[in-house]
Amino acid sequence: MGKRNGYFQLVIKEHGTFLRLIPPVENGEKISISEVISYLSKEKCDVFDVKEINAAIIKLTNQPIDILLTSDKMIPKSESVKIEISEDKMNAAVRFYPPSTDGQMIDKRGMLSDLSLAGIKAGVDERVMNELLKVHEYCKSYVLARGIEPVQGKDASIEYHFNTELSLRPTVNEDGSVDFHNLNNMARVNKGEILATLTKEKVGHPGINVCGEVIKPREVKRKKLKHGRNIILTEDGLQLISEINGHVSLIDDKVFVSDIYEVEDVDVSTGDINYDGSVVVKGNVRSGYSIVAKGNIEVNGVIEGSYLKAEGDILLKRGIQGMGKAKVECEGNLVAKFIENAKVTVGGSVHTESILHSHVAAKNEIEVSGKKGFITGGVVRSTTLITAKNIGSPMGTDTLVEVGADPLMVERHQELHAKIKKADKVLNTCKPVLNAFAKKVALGENVTKEQTEKIQNLQKTVEETEQKITWYIKEIEKMEGMLQGETTACIKVKGFVYPGVKVVIADDTLYVRENLTYCRFVREKGEIKCYSL
Repeated sequence: MGKRNGYFQLVIKEHGTFLRLIPPVENGEKISISEVISYLSKEKCDVFDVKEINAAIIKLTNQPIDILLTSDKMIPKSESVKIEISEDKMNAAVRFYPPSTDGQMIDKRGMLSDLSLAGIKAGVDERVMNELLKVHEYCKSYVLARGIEPVQGKDASIEYHFNTELSLRPTVNEDGSVDFHNLNNMARVNKGEILATLTKEKVGHPGINVCGEVIKPREVKRKKLKHGRNIILTEDGLQLISEINGHVSLIDDKVFVSDIYEVEDVDVSTGDINYDGSVVVKGNVRSGYSIVAKGNIEVNGVIEGSYLKAEGDILLKRGIQGMGKAKVECEGNLVAKFIENAKVTVGGSVHTESILHSHVAAKNEIEVSGKKGFITGGVVRSTTLITAKNIGSPMGTDTLVEVGADPLMVERHQELHAKIKKADKVLNTCKPVLNAFAKKVALGENVTKEQTEKIQNLQKTVEETEQKITWYIKEIEKMEGMLQGETTACIKVKGFVYPGVKVVIADDTLYVRENLTYCRFVREKGEIKCYSL
């Protein structure tokens, strides 16, 4: 015999009704006095000695004990069950009590009736019930009915495919120094790039407890993709796709894409800016920082000793205070209040009120107008036209204005000449060493392996340098043909041209020796001439 709980039974004899206590087997559960009292009360056996029954339960060992309940002979009691419903009503258990002597066994009909009276309306496992009706133990609980748990739904979720938690943290270099130029302050995005993906909510399914009560699943959270301009929402509403190259940001659960990047100042708070669209600076661009943009650049403040490069136009509402360090390049037009101590290279036109001690080159017109309208010091080059109010200064400041040739070609021409000069210095240094070594070998002097290798490397340097010089010369010859051609370019001055000004048109040069006023410079038959406006 295996493990079995202790139980009790009504035994009806001729001389009275007894309660038989049957001990547990192999560590089965002991009889509970409270369960005995509950059973007897249910069976209308109201007269019994609780203390006597409890004492008998305590001393119960291996043999059953019979306790007289009443000298009356009770009517036989059928086998019965107690229905136990869990607190959450998700399962119901039955607990069997044996019939009295001459009592009947419970059948399926009786079981179903008891379940119904207990309020069990769902989840009854008939297979288990049929098996229990055949075989069961007493004072042991069997789960007979189970409710169906609700299937919980799933909240909608959005996955953002860009960094939504940007932080202004400088880069720490390998040597431990801190780079404040490269900051993690922008989430870049390309046209066609997926910005966000929505996983829609899944609605749950209701459950039911053993009492037949419907259990609703919790409400799921619904979401939708919110976005601004320059973004495509797919037809199914599940993805956001960028329509442009630019930068992306998330503000109050709404995705924004812009090809205009706006900042207050360009300084240690932003680091260098390298952007695929246009850049607008509300303040200044501080010395040492750079802006590189594939669109336009607009600065409301001042450009200090910094670097700006745009594939579009550049608008500088206050101007450039370059301190000899500023470098500004654009493929479009440049408009600046003033240009001071800077190098400016423009693929279109330049419009400004003054140019002071700067190097300015433009493929198209350079117009210096306004109240000041002066070009003083430095080099100003345009392919077509330079217009200014005044050029030079009463102090005789060296100023070069040049038209008639592509400024970039002119600069390249000068650069090649500088490279030839540098290469000649290399040859002048190397060749005497090679000649001295050759004489040493001719005289039969011993040379070491290291000396031989050094001379071989030197010889290789000479050969490569000579090849470079040959290539530089060919490039210069090609350029000179274009630089010496006829041109209609001119320089117009609406005020004064002071001595110290050098005028260059194509390959001709004129030095201004006296004050000139309201004039224009043109090239005719290989000579620069000055005419009144």
